Amino acid sequence: MPSRTINNLGAESSRKRHHLGEDEAEEAVRPRSHLNVESRKRVRLSDVRDETPAVDPEDEEEYHAPASPDTPPRTQYELMRDNGFEHLRNEVADDQRATQRLGARVRPNLLGENVVAENGILERVECINFMCHTRLVCDLGPLLNFIVGENGSGKSAILTAITLCLGGKASSTNRGGSLKAFVKEGAERAVLIVKIKNQGVDAFKPEVYGDSIIVERHFSKSGSSGFKIKTVTGAIHSTKKQEVDEIVEYYALQVDNPLNVLSQDNARQFLNASTKAQKYKFFIEGVQLQQLDNDYRLIAESLSQMEAKVPDQEQRVELAKAERAKAERLLETLEGERAMRDKINRLRLKVAWSRMDTCEKKLVQKQAALAEATAALIPAEQAMNEKSEAYERAKAQDEAAVANLERIKEEEPELQSRVEEAREYNRAMVAALMKVQAEEREAHTNWKTYSDQVKLFEQKITDEEKSLQEAHGGAQTQKLKEKDEALAKVKEIQQKIEDNMKLVPQIVSQVDDSAKALTQVKDQVTKKQLEITNIQKEIETIQKDLGGPLDGYERSMPKLVTAIEDDKRFQQKPIGPLGTLVHLHKPEWAGILESFFGNNLNGFLVFNKSDMNILSDLMKRCNIDSKNSPVFIGQRNPLNLAGKEPDAEYDTILRILKIDNQAVRDTLVINNMIEQVLLIPKRTTAQNVMFDGAPPRNVKMCLCFNDSRNSKNAGFRLTNSGSSLQTNPVNNRREQKRLKTESGSQIAFLKQSLTKLESELQALGVEYRRVQQENTRHKAELAKAQKEGTNLKKQLDQTHEHIARIEIALDEWDGSDARLQSLREQLAQAKEQKAHHGEQVTGLVLAKDQKNLIAEEAKKKLQAEKLQLKDFEARLKKAEEKVKSKHSTHTIDLTAKNESVAEYNALKEKQKAIEESIERERERIAAAEAEGKSVCEERVHLLEGETEASVNATYYALHDRYKKMIKTRRMDEQQVHAAVIKARETYDRAVNGLNSMMELNERLKHTLSLRLDKWRKFQRYISSQSRANFIYLLSERGFRGKLLLDHERRALDLQVEPDKTEKRANGRSTKTLSGGEKSFASICLLLAIWEAMGSPLRCLDEFDVFMDNVNRAISTNMLITAARRSVNRQYIFITPNAIEGRNALEADVKIIRLTDPRQRQITSM
Repeated sequence: MPSRTINNLGAESSRKRHHLGEDEAEEAVRPRSHLNVESRKRVRLSDVRDETPAVDPEDEEEYHAPASPDTPPRTQYELMRDNGFEHLRNEVADDQRATQRLGARVRPNLLGENVVAENGILERVECINFMCHTRLVCDLGPLLNFIVGENGSGKSAILTAITLCLGGKASSTNRGGSLKAFVKEGAERAVLIVKIKNQGVDAFKPEVYGDSIIVERHFSKSGSSGFKIKTVTGAIHSTKKQEVDEIVEYYALQVDNPLNVLSQDNARQFLNASTKAQKYKFFIEGVQLQQLDNDYRLIAESLSQMEAKVPDQEQRVELAKAERAKAERLLETLEGERAMRDKINRLRLKVAWSRMDTCEKKLVQKQAALAEATAALIPAEQAMNEKSEAYERAKAQDEAAVANLERIKEEEPELQSRVEEAREYNRAMVAALMKVQAEEREAHTNWKTYSDQVKLFEQKITDEEKSLQEAHGGAQTQKLKEKDEALAKVKEIQQKIEDNMKLVPQIVSQVDDSAKALTQVKDQVTKKQLEITNIQKEIETIQKDLGGPLDGYERSMPKLVTAIEDDKRFQQKPIGPLGTLVHLHKPEWAGILESFFGNNLNGFLVFNKSDMNILSDLMKRCNIDSKNSPVFIGQRNPLNLAGKEPDAEYDTILRILKIDNQAVRDTLVINNMIEQVLLIPKRTTAQNVMFDGAPPRNVKMCLCFNDSRNSKNAGFRLTNSGSSLQTNPVNNRREQKRLKTESGSQIAFLKQSLTKLESELQALGVEYRRVQQENTRHKAELAKAQKEGTNLKKQLDQTHEHIARIEIALDEWDGSDARLQSLREQLAQAKEQKAHHGEQVTGLVLAKDQKNLIAEEAKKKLQAEKLQLKDFEARLKKAEEKVKSKHSTHTIDLTAKNESVAEYNALKEKQKAIEESIERERERIAAAEAEGKSVCEERVHLLEGETEASVNATYYALHDRYKKMIKTRRMDEQQVHAAVIKARETYDRAVNGLNSMMELNERLKHTLSLRLDKWRKFQRYISSQSRANFIYLLSERGFRGKLLLDHERRALDLQVEPDKTEKRANGRSTKTLSGGEKSFASICLLLAIWEAMGSPLRCLDEFDVFMDNVNRAISTNMLITAARRSVNRQYIFITPNAIEGRNALEADVKIIRLTDPRQRQITSM
């Protein structure tokens, strides 16, 4: 960070500064950092100014939005710095004094006194293969520079080159994200060169660089980049960016300051679109308030760090105190060493005889172990024999199961053969049926052919009879007519008989169907009546308060509960049955949940294995099967279900239950996942929730009711595992309920269910009567059809008799024409064939029906054979499972047998090893006795509670402690006394250092308070000066307005009134101004801020792009006038418009015109 002094009393630079009066000058000093000892140059000021550090925009933190007035500062430092903003309360008086100072400065005799700066300004900018330029050389004037040219001529490239060459980031130019984006198309590398003036008494390292510093930056499309810092002669002095940063910092060039080098985009934003907060940010950074704040914040942080060191110094005091105490303890140890040596000598005798004592105790233990191993051999041998017998039994059962499997497998060929025969027979019957159907079609075709012939011959006979009627009169003709009518009647009756034969099977089928439907409805009625009876009984049971809490369980359950209460062996009484501790808030789910929980509600909960064994023993005594009443081992720590349950919009089993015991709840959570099973009444809603995409979070399954009336299932279980969607039925438990509900709500629910069942029974009664009536009607139709068939057969016989009588009468006439007789014979033959084929069709229809029945029987026989084969496969599978089970039992028993044999052998080996160990222990006792006598002839016994290990541990601990004391001390008594004196002196020095540190911190706090007080004065002065300058600059065009600076809310706004005739006190918001008026007001704001800045370089890109000619001329004159009032400042203005009038001819104005880059020419004027 730069280290600068803001002081209007600087003697060395007084000729370069415009000073204020002594009564108005304020001083804000930043202490030099101990990390940077190089010399620093004081900042150039116009009035009182500071600089903004060159902060990388990529690393700059996001600007905070304005806080409300009630929002306190975030840190203790900000509280101390702002001091409640009391210094800003006298804004009117401050503005009056600033206006007076401004009036003294802008007197006409002060214009034109600007002088050329001796250093810190730019002399030349050169670009090679940069942006649109192949080579661009721009020589800058020392005061005012206007760079003009058409759009696309590369004017903004000059400011971009200055920013990049002096160490700025590529992103801060708003022209590209990286350096390689600035390399000219078609070139591989680019070079930027900036020449900085370096003369005068406060030049930067003049002995090294001379009168000019040349900064060269080169970069390529591959991403490489580097610097060359050259002297005035072109010699390279350094290639480090740190050197560039020091030069920029020394001269306060601030190329990354958005107000110092105002690029085209920043200018557009600042002049037209910036918010109050953005304008305020530009202001505090431009006038260096932010930099001073950052510097003082560092001082506060350093003070905090030094205060943080106080505990360390206090710890040093404690350490010194501990060292003093340690040294003093050395004095005490000298006296205890003698007593410790005597105790060590006594323990040495005990150590010598302690081994014998240990060996004797081990001998006793091993003899006891030998007796125990010998006793363990008896049950081990017994167990080995039992396991061998069990193995033999399992082996025999395994062989018997294998033999049974083989016998069952022998049945398979016969069953397969019978199935194959039935299949072949079925195929043959189907083929025969198809053959009869083909014959029926052929016979029907023949019958139709002869029917046509009969019609033909009848027509011929009619024609012939007309010719014969004249000869024989009308009698014969009448007989023939009667015969024809009789034959037609025969045909009609035969058709009716055929229709009747087709109708009867249909009516029979209808009778059978209606009878089956009647049986089904009757069964449903019976079932519904049974459900109504059960609910009525359940209501009566609840109303009469019959039965106890254990009525829904096995008959022996009360006996088991009593046995549990009476048994005193339990460490903790089992809890159960679990169903007695579970209460249901919604009784409608009782049936499904009873089935869902199954036998788990019959179970008990214990907390250790021993209690589980005791409970299993009691259950066996009470004849309760553990499969129907499982035993769970619970956990004492409750489960944490936070974040493991579904959303609150769903009901789960856990949410509709009230469980009286935490452990019971956790057991049901672990075994039944009750916290993740949804309860949704409607099946369609449940399917939408579970099957439309992924199921909700923390959901394993969903239970719902069955919407169908006729199903035996109470509901369904829906699961979605991602790879498969499953819907499984859940049956309703018919036994007495185990889940407890409130009597009132349960009775209400049962009555509601009873009403629903009664309405369903009523609907079934209506359906039963309808089906019964339909069955009666079909039976009546069948009887009618059968009676009609009998009558038709009688009519057919009578008609045949009538035809015979007619034919006899016709035969009595003699002399009939031979032709007529021949026709009649042919007609008779055709009728005979027709009748024959008709009877054949009728016979084939009956044969087809018979064949169809035979085919159905063959199909049923095939199905029966298949069922037998399926039954065989089931028996085969059961036999195979039994073989597998017996084989598993055989293997287990074999393993158990081998383990028992191995255990017996291990015990034998253990017995032998113990015997050998006893002999070795006796040998050790003898050796230990000899060892003890070698030290002390008389045996030294150990005291009660002492062992060889404890004696050895005490001896060696004392011995080591004694050695450590000697080793640690390493000094004689005189040295010990000297060490005590030294430790006391060290302690005294540490205490004195702590006191000095705390005193220094107090002084730093006082210094920081003084500096912050001066910072507030500087803030107050800069604010009033900027407001006065802004009002003055507006007045040059006849505008009125004011600059609204709100440091508390960190906001800056403008109010401008361009209308001279408007008399209102407050100006208008900039949003209501025209484009030219808004740009003019922003230029005034920029100049007002520039007046408070300390950088020698000020750049502005396309400031007049949104102005008309009038505003452009006024703004240009204002910029030139303001620049001439500044001292030792260099200005670079970029505009696409020409500079007209006398300004272009002034000596301090240099106009640089840029042409099309392809011409590679720069015209300087």
